[in-house]
Order: sequence, then structure tokens, then C-alpha cells
Amino acid sequence: MNPKRRWSRSGTGALSGALIVALAGCGSSSKTTTIAPPPPDPSQLYFSPTMGDVYASTYAIDNTANTFVRTVYGFDGSPANGGTVTDSGVVSTLPNGIVSLGIEYNENVSGVKTTYNPPLTGSWAVELPGQAALIGMTDYSSFTPAVPTGACPSLTIATTFQFVTIPNRFSPNEASVAANNWSPSLETAFGSVEVKTTGAAVNFSNVSQKTLPTNGAPAGAPANPGPASVSAVCAPTFYGSTIGVPGSVIVINPGSNQSVPPTATVGIGPSGFLVEDAGFSQVQGQPYENVLGAGYGAIGLPKPSAALDTPTVAAAQYQGFLYGSGGPVNTTQSGPGFSRIASFGYTDLTASCPSLPTPSTGTVLYGGEFAGNDPSSHASGNCDLAIDLGTQDSGSSGLYPAATVYVTAGFPNNGIDKPYTFPAVAVAGQIDGKYAIFLIGADTTGLPMQAWGIYLLQSH
Repeated sequence: MNPKRRWSRSGTGALSGALIVALAGCGSSSKTTTIAPPPPDPSQLYFSPTMGDVYASTYAIDNTANTFVRTVYGFDGSPANGGTVTDSGVVSTLPNGIVSLGIEYNENVSGVKTTYNPPLTGSWAVELPGQAALIGMTDYSSFTPAVPTGACPSLTIATTFQFVTIPNRFSPNEASVAANNWSPSLETAFGSVEVKTTGAAVNFSNVSQKTLPTNGAPAGAPANPGPASVSAVCAPTFYGSTIGVPGSVIVINPGSNQSVPPTATVGIGPSGFLVEDAGFSQVQGQPYENVLGAGYGAIGLPKPSAALDTPTVAAAQYQGFLYGSGGPVNTTQSGPGFSRIASFGYTDLTASCPSLPTPSTGTVLYGGEFAGNDPSSHASGNCDLAIDLGTQDSGSSGLYPAATVYVTAGFPNNGIDKPYTFPAVAVAGQIDGKYAIFLIGADTTGLPMQAWGIYLLQSH
């Protein structure tokens, strides 16, 4: 962690709890629906959860004026003190559709203010304007999802969402959970939830949380459970119109086996992009965050109303981010994570994808990172990774519980200089008529051992 960029994680959830009261849940029969989005707002506020060494933030991206502003909450120790503008600058769209965020102003935690002329380059966004965004800033160490929060969701019929955890540092065993790491054998990796709104009241019901496949076992073992149902409220906050989950329900902390109240802040965009900031609860030094995802929270989208045509999903072109959470601290596997902008579906296998499987099944996507983490001079990235989605779950459209990630020796964060694979779980569906794929995996072969996230939005 870079201490220059460290802000206090003084509860996103605690802020939410201060603004809301628990509301009674609304029972109804579940039905999967498609959410029709309104026209995009050219100046859109996005909420960004805690990620890496930067805490809950907002982004205002104006695609008409071509400007952006990032505001961080908790900069001086408490979100209640308001936000601090840490970055602002200009927006430009590259020929490949990736958005360049040029920093003209920056302030760090020490209060040092810097201006750049010309703008500082190296920050990127993949955006469906007004619907969803994935952002990587050059002045901090991780990507972040960003969900529009211009209005509260209106889901008068219970709508099913599928999600994956956004992991923090990887913990291969239970003992490391105390170090605020994510454990794939104990904690939530993926799941589903039904969401229904009645006015400002929001009911999360039928919460299902499952672990990753480990030690040869298939995915789907129940995780240490959070609450099956949670009542919350959507209201104006510093982050826009977000859903606050109060600390009024109990989960079991796997590190200490004690009961802790969960808190979270959730944003749901107009076409169903879901992002959760997991909040923070702690008992006797044992951190555990779990309302939907574990780790930093969750990223998800509406469950498709029917089974996806997997070859069509795999044949689309995508842009997004590759994310490595970093290895566990104080072990021989300790190491930094990574965040790289990437593309999939642009490259030809025979010409540029070494050591990867042949595309015989129609379930494989080929791609990789942009050289130098810079997409400004290339239409597409390298081809040194592949994702085999595998078989779609027969009972959950858009869920791929037996995916495989192939890492070539040429991938910059390989760590062992030879090709290898690791198992993963992916959820797929559509946001504003575009395919999206979100994946989580536990890499125990590369160096360091770490959790992976791959987050892709179909290109314009």
C-alpha cells in the first residue's frame, strides 16, 4: 500500500447507517425482469467503492464538456466531513473507444496540490455513459468499478442479480483472514440476490453466497452465510442516490466465530449495473465484510431471463480491466497486485495468441493487457490470456461456475515464466444492451498467489 494515497476507511456503511433507518422488507414472488434504461445523462455522477488504497469516491464525468472530477470521502478521517477533490481534468475518447482521463489537478493526502499542463496521461476508463464505468487512475494502485447514482432504482417486481466478490489480498487459509485478506475457501466468491423496491424501501432477499472451487471440488459450496434477507433504504447521500444497509442483521465472522453486524453501501444503475462497497465490521481484530460479496464488496448485473448463447457472448469484443489482489502478507508468497487495462476478442489466435487452447468449443475469449498499460496507440491489447467460460449453469442463466483462465509465459504478471491455468467463476449478461462479463478466480500457481478479477464491457 502506498501511504501517500491512504485514506481512512471510516465506514462507508457507518455513514449509510447514520442516514437511514431499517425498513420492513416487502415480500413478493420473484420474477426475472429486464430493466429498460433511460437515455444517458451527459454529466453523470458515479459512485466508486473502496478499492486498494483509495476509499469511497465519486466521479463526475461530463461527456459534453469533456471534463471529470474525482471526489474522495474519508480523505481527512471521516466521510461526514465531506469530500475532497483529489483529481480533475479533461476527458477524451481514443479511436478504440477507451476514455482517457487527463489529470490537470491533483491533491494528495498530505495536502500537496499539483497542476499539470499538459494534462497527466495514463488514467483510463471503459464507460457505457450513464450506465456503467470501469476506471483506472494513474495515481493509485487499483482499478475501480463506478456505478451511476443519479436516481434510486425502481424495481417494483423482485429482480434477480448475479454478482462476484471484488477480492482484497488473497488468503489461502483460514489463519490469514485475521489480516483482512480474502479467503476463497471460507468467504463469498459469487452469488445472487433478489432486489425489490417500494418507494425508498429496498429489500434484498434470497441472498445466495458461494465459494470458489478449491482442491478439485466444484464451485458452489455455501460460504459462511450472511443474512438471507436484509431491509434497507435508498436515499440521497454524498455518493448520490445510494442504498444503505444498516448494521441491524447478524453474520458469523469466520476468523473469530463471533457475530458481527454487516454494513454496506450499494449502487444500482438505471440498466442494472450493481456495485457494493462492503463497509467494515470488526470484532477483536477480525475483520469481516459480508452483505453480498466479501473483500471490498461485489460487482454484478441482472440475471438473464433465458440462457445465454455462449458462443455469441464469447465472440463479442470487450474492453475492461485485469486485476490481481496481491499475495498474502508475511509469507513467502507475499507480493504486490496489479491493475491493467485490457481487451478481449480483437486478436487472431493463429497470429498472436501463443500457448493458448484452440477455439474448438465456442466458449473461449482471447485477449490480454495493453503494452505499457497504454491503449492510446493500439486498437487492441496483447493476446497472452484466454478465458474459457465453460458450461453455463443449467439452473442459473449467465452463471459459469467452471470457467478456466489461461495465462501465458508472456503475461507481465505471470511470475513463474511458464504457462499455467487456474479455475474461476464468471457471471455474464447485458447492461444497456451490451454484454458484460465479471470473473473471479484464485491463482495458486503464479507468483504471488493471488485472487484475480477480470471485468469486461462489450465495446461500442
